[in-house]
Amino acid sequence: MAHVKQGFPEDLNYEVSLDTTLAVTEGIREIVKTLFEALVLVIIVVYLFLQGWRATLIPLLAVPVSLIGTFIIFPLLGFSINTLSLFGLVLAIGLVVDDAIVVVEAVEHHIEDGLSPKDATLKAMKEVSGPVMAIALILAAVFIPTAFIPGITGRLYQQFAVTIAISVLFSAFNALTLSPALAALLLRPKKESRGPLGAFFRWFNRIFGRGTDHYVSMSSLLIRKSAFSMVFLAAIAAGALALGSKLPSSFLPQEDQGYLYAGIQLPNAASLQRTEEASRKVEAILARTPGVAGCTTVNGFSLLSGVSNTYSAFYFISLKPWSERKDQEQANALLRRINAELSSIPDGVAFAFPPPAIPGIGASGGFTFIVEDRGGKDLPYLAQNLQRFMEAARRRPELAGLNTTFLPAVPQVFVDVDRAKVMQQSVRLSDVYQTMQVFMGGSLVNYFNQFGRQWQVRLQAEGEYRTRAEDMGQFYVTNAPRRTSSPQHSDAHGIANRSGVHHAPQPVPFCADQWQRCAGV
Repeated sequence: MAHVKQGFPEDLNYEVSLDTTLAVTEGIREIVKTLFEALVLVIIVVYLFLQGWRATLIPLLAVPVSLIGTFIIFPLLGFSINTLSLFGLVLAIGLVVDDAIVVVEAVEHHIEDGLSPKDATLKAMKEVSGPVMAIALILAAVFIPTAFIPGITGRLYQQFAVTIAISVLFSAFNALTLSPALAALLLRPKKESRGPLGAFFRWFNRIFGRGTDHYVSMSSLLIRKSAFSMVFLAAIAAGALALGSKLPSSFLPQEDQGYLYAGIQLPNAASLQRTEEASRKVEAILARTPGVAGCTTVNGFSLLSGVSNTYSAFYFISLKPWSERKDQEQANALLRRINAELSSIPDGVAFAFPPPAIPGIGASGGFTFIVEDRGGKDLPYLAQNLQRFMEAARRRPELAGLNTTFLPAVPQVFVDVDRAKVMQQSVRLSDVYQTMQVFMGGSLVNYFNQFGRQWQVRLQAEGEYRTRAEDMGQFYVTNAPRRTSSPQHSDAHGIANRSGVHHAPQPVPFCADQWQRCAGV
């Protein structure tokens, strides 16, 4: 667009009304930042416990090798570098250094006993090779089964879990190959540190030694008191279950994606002009809301129902960049503020709602409930039970912002074509429907280019000739030519006679899996 803009006139500009990739870009940027922060913390912790740059360097070299090795496997599994895989790498950083630390600690222990670095490494690997492999296999056994979870839930957890499992396996491979070689080359007998750093290390070792002694003594006591240990373990498990049951649960947590949706619904069959006037009020509220960058209005369409009509409007609300918004201007806070102001519009029911957590899965955030009429009753029966359901749902404290796309009383005009008369006058039934469609609704004929632009050719009757059902009497249909006479024109209103034009409620949608009347909430 920046390249195309160079050919624009001086008074013409462009603006991206909605960019759904900004949330992904911002999320990857934050995860990369967290990745480096986690790496720094790992360096500090490893250096604090190993207390030597030579010993610290060996586990740190295992981090990039494991991560790069994980990236190499991604194309073979059909994975990509996205927020899920990067988040898995953030957690994997703390895991991939464990095996190397075990090797370094074992080698240093034998060096302190007087062995050379090479001999200490050989003896240490005989002792820790089994535990290193066991650690890697146990961690892989925890994460790999999630790759076989079916459905969309499995797809969500797959990259995250497999990323951790692959990085852990590469870490074990490094601990059995690269880390011993580096330990034999780099490690030397430790010398006591001096100065403030040495004093800090001595204080830390004393405190850590006391903690280790208390932990060992407590473990020895619990081993002897097996009954108490089992009761204590059961109490911890019960506490974990109690805390977990109180946490909010959902398919995916709702996040700030950088944009919101809004809609307005006027009284049934309200004109498009009334909808446009109400939309200007909604646009004015959004324009003065801090944190909102702009909005795009689509009059005559409802995203929730996917139906084009004259009494609905839909809005794409673009928010300002995350760095420019304060805490009270985040998505959830903006939703509450916008909905509070939209409730003051008297023209119709206006409300803002979040986009779906996964683009393409659903029309909005939250959830959809389907009320089915499995008894095969009439339309008023479904409407009555839906109203009872809505009243009961609104009394639930955990539910808010309930709306339904089911409108059973929208006035519409139904045309019942007199098929016998159509056949008597030798008129094709398709010509009757096409005539009514073209003149009453409109039809696209073609496109043509002129003045450097592309124009549409549409065929439609003037507004004053299509505002009433009786206006169909002004449209004519050419009948098929007969052998003994020339073609004649038949009155469309005569074919669709006055008794065949009547008002009917809006058609009720049917469920996709069962041929039953249903309503969405």
